[in-house]
Amino acid sequence: MNATKDRGLRVLVSAGTVGGPGGAQRAVASILRALPEDSVDVVARRQISGGQMSGARRVWDSRHWRWIGSKSASGVNGAVARIVNPARAQLFPEYDVHVRLYQGVNVNRAVRAKVRLLVPSGNQVTADDAHGYDFVALQAPDNVGLVDAGPRLTLLPPPLYPLSDRADQPGTPVPSEFCLTAFNPYGAIKGVDDLERALEGASLPIVWCHTNRGIDTHVPPALREHPMLVHVPDPTPAELRWLYERCAAYLCFSKSEGFGWSIADGLRHAPVVVSRDIGILTHPEARSLSGVVRTETWDLDWSVMPTARGNLPDRDLSFQAPETFRRNLMALVESAP
Repeated sequence: MNATKDRGLRVLVSAGTVGGPGGAQRAVASILRALPEDSVDVVARRQISGGQMSGARRVWDSRHWRWIGSKSASGVNGAVARIVNPARAQLFPEYDVHVRLYQGVNVNRAVRAKVRLLVPSGNQVTADDAHGYDFVALQAPDNVGLVDAGPRLTLLPPPLYPLSDRADQPGTPVPSEFCLTAFNPYGAIKGVDDLERALEGASLPIVWCHTNRGIDTHVPPALREHPMLVHVPDPTPAELRWLYERCAAYLCFSKSEGFGWSIADGLRHAPVVVSRDIGILTHPEARSLSGVVRTETWDLDWSVMPTARGNLPDRDLSFQAPETFRRNLMALVESAP
């Protein structure tokens, strides 16, 4: 283990997509950013140009000979994989940690690793999914509900960074006073119904950030031209930060989250956060954070909503610090037999 500390960690991250604004993509970018002195390889199905890749030494396409067909378990492909995978694993040094985000391709049989982690990323994990991994790595305590009985669990929240180093005013005009929400309504779990209910009694307009594709395909017609709703499509991280910092409150309507990146951004940048008790808010350290309103019903009394506009509370988010993430990762390696 002293040798590991001296040379740094060797890490393999398996992801669905590298680059882009989604939560799973932000998790990859944050992991890489938190391990600048370590040797980190990434295998992904696709890479979006312009994505954050600092910290990665090598990015593999999942169709490369190093990985293709490695997850096959039956038939001719499975027979070939059982012969080829051990050879593949021996061709490369052993990793200290293999981290597979749920959307990432399963390359577990083609690598040697001291510790193998599967991150649910908000998805339901079965015992079959977790087979071959040492731990299911939960991003927040309430993620335990995403995992079937059987696999060992560990808590490994991703490192949290500011949305952007700067704040830029968006091109879309917004009111001088507003509440903010940011999500793509690709399913009922994101809480479009609660957004509709919140608008019935809202005392301030709600600025809604989402992709253009989201508004075209998933937003109910009644919300597209709602007088209390201001749409800001495809904001940049710098524009999102500007909106977080100037809103009266950040509103999260989601019914479930893996980590809850929008909530985390609100904790870092917004004066008030209103959300169900999900994701990052279920960490014990989040219980005492100021300016947080927990609700399950969205039957809010808007007249008593906190109004700390422009005054960001002093919130201790050290439990999400990059150095805490690396320390937790190293502890898992040190505990490996």
